[in-house]
Amino acid sequence: MSELVKELKGTTALVAPDGFDTYGDELDERLLKGTQIKFTNAYTWVTRAGEEMPPNKEFIASDVVRVEAKWTKVQNAPPQTRVLLPGEKFRDVKKLNEETPKSEWVEGPNGLKGPYENQHYLYLLDRLMKRYTYVASTIGGNIAISDLVQQVKDARFVYGPDTYAKIRLSDTWMKTSYSKEGRQRPHFIVTGYTRKRGEEAGGKLVELPDLAETTKLEHLDKPTAKQALDDEIEF
Repeated sequence: MSELVKELKGTTALVAPDGFDTYGDELDERLLKGTQIKFTNAYTWVTRAGEEMPPNKEFIASDVVRVEAKWTKVQNAPPQTRVLLPGEKFRDVKKLNEETPKSEWVEGPNGLKGPYENQHYLYLLDRLMKRYTYVASTIGGNIAISDLVQQVKDARFVYGPDTYAKIRLSDTWMKTSYSKEGRQRPHFIVTGYTRKRGEEAGGKLVELPDLAETTKLEHLDKPTAKQALDDEIEF
């Protein structure tokens, strides 16, 4: 037994850090879990099979990881992926592509492009604990996930490390470098927060159940400005 576990023994619960805490973590077997969803150029959310997602459907954002992907010229082949470790920064993807021989570049929407790409994988659970995965590789998608991560971090500052966001899929406007009109990007509306409940067991170390396997979810309202800042805001 490690020294860390010995120190934690006797506490009410052990909450394992996840991607919202570390903003990147190692995964086990598959990156894609459950049904893959995507944000289309028509500003709608659909499954990989093309079924439109209802805008009022609520999810729990259960985890997020950062991935370095490298595409190959093999048709319909998935990219080679490497999950970033906790605290590890993305490498300079522009430099990686510039250093890659043009013979390894792949066909993109606007012609040939470098094979390297930074991705975020967001894992969602619906009320029936069905799993969904959203893979963000665009600027807009990465902004949406970064915004969600910051909101979860703020909520965990107030409510504790076992807090998760309840969200709805949406979109919002963003500026772009190639169009004065801008365009819509993915957006996650946070409707509230929930957390896993641990139970004491005679003072022994207790591991919290996996979120996908438990129905013990406690609703939490969004933190007020006073709670988040530990102060009053005067206008």
